[in-house]
Amino acid sequence: MKKTAVVYDKWLSSLGGGEVVACNIAKTLINNGYKTTFISGHKVDPKLIVEKLGIDISKAKFLEIWDDESKIKKITKGKDIFVNASFMDYTTGSAKKNIFYTSFPTPPFSGIKGRILINIIIPILLFFIKPREDLTPQKGDIFKGHHLLKRVDQNRKIAFSRLNTKNTYHLKWILFLENFSKSNLRSISWNTENVILKKETIKIDHFHNTIKIHQLIKPLNNTCYLSINNKIKNNILFLIEPKLLPCNFIDFYSQSFYYSLNNRLRAGIFGNLVERMRSFDIVFANSKFTQKWIKKYWKRDSIVLYPPVPFVGINSKVKKQNKICSVGRFFTSGHSKKQEVMIKAFKKMVDNGLKNWELHLAGGLGNEPGSAEFVHKILKLASKYPIYFHFNQSRKFIENLYQSSKIYWHAAGFKENENKNPIKFEHFGIAPIEAMSAGCVPVVYNGGGLPDSINIIGLDPNKHLFNSIDELVTNTQNLIQTKTELDSKSILKIINSNFSKEAFVKKFNKLIH
Repeated sequence: MKKTAVVYDKWLSSLGGGEVVACNIAKTLINNGYKTTFISGHKVDPKLIVEKLGIDISKAKFLEIWDDESKIKKITKGKDIFVNASFMDYTTGSAKKNIFYTSFPTPPFSGIKGRILINIIIPILLFFIKPREDLTPQKGDIFKGHHLLKRVDQNRKIAFSRLNTKNTYHLKWILFLENFSKSNLRSISWNTENVILKKETIKIDHFHNTIKIHQLIKPLNNTCYLSINNKIKNNILFLIEPKLLPCNFIDFYSQSFYYSLNNRLRAGIFGNLVERMRSFDIVFANSKFTQKWIKKYWKRDSIVLYPPVPFVGINSKVKKQNKICSVGRFFTSGHSKKQEVMIKAFKKMVDNGLKNWELHLAGGLGNEPGSAEFVHKILKLASKYPIYFHFNQSRKFIENLYQSSKIYWHAAGFKENENKNPIKFEHFGIAPIEAMSAGCVPVVYNGGGLPDSINIIGLDPNKHLFNSIDELVTNTQNLIQTKTELDSKSILKIINSNFSKEAFVKKFNKLIH
């Protein structure tokens, strides 16, 4: 009988560093003769995985499951191997051998504090952050991306309560049409009740079939209503994420707590992680930094298994240019890549006289809450400087960027408190290793798993790590002035022996069997 395996990565659609690991695990199992099922929160076309990550797992069976541990347990029951490689999702399985690959360990929600957090604090916060109630629930609501799409057959009414009549509020929502035409647009209307409408902006996006509405309102009493009316025949209209927040909390809304909490809840709240981790036969850590926090948080040992870094290599046909590059997703929660820090540093270098150099920032721009607002801010911050942004580019483009750049920057974890928020640090960092394999000289933040990589490669930490924007500027200027290059042969040898796909597969196979 053929061996069976299940790989679970809730966030496959993000196609980030964690997904490189999950997909390589799936590929390894497939190559070892396992009939492999890949479970993710949202299905992804295998062709897109090849395009973005260069990994072909088309032989796997793909399932879409969102926040349903009981269903995953049922699917994994009797299977030979279950591997959970999801970020902050601690779903357990029922396979003969259960494995957890850890990229970012989080504190266990156990004991009295854990119960208070899960049962009291979070419900209270959610009540205040999302003070809404759907008055006309309808069949046909679907979950797409991270959005709950509320179907509007004829009308949909949402109530927002516990409002202060002295405050002004932001009311935001999106309408999604399956068939986007002028006649259909004329058949859609909306109105707000019990409010004074101060301002309304409407943005029509024909490419995504959406209408974005933002109203500035002042309530006339402690409850107001949003009504959506649909008179379109034979067409489907959805209402997406109506949000109402106070104006004086706009920074809170757009930057920090609101989005952090939403992202945390999207991942799920799992009680008593210590007990959960005991159910796994093997726990892998992606770095020594992660291993340390697994021991501290979950009271168990783990095995360091470095992620398989996609080898880029130096292309003799691609000439190195005066470019600094950085690769990482554009988002603000968790281990954000701190693009704003690098922009400030580069602007300082230009203002100090640096000429004929460019900064290139590349990475995925997904639909995470707050991403669009963050990008808008950094675009404004970078205005009128030779700073270029590359969103959602192909793997081929990223490799060319590495090969044509002389210096690589990475700022994840900058000025964060490791003891309080280790999750805000880069626990390993695939992109810096990729960049070095293409001949980029690194200058990366001195925190998380990045110093470990610099030490393994054998580079001088005084030259290639930074603790402040001034150090980033100084170390980079020194590299530019001295025309520092990497010893490509020795670097590639170290990368191959420690961080290559072959090294990953060899160690993974040895340990799981």
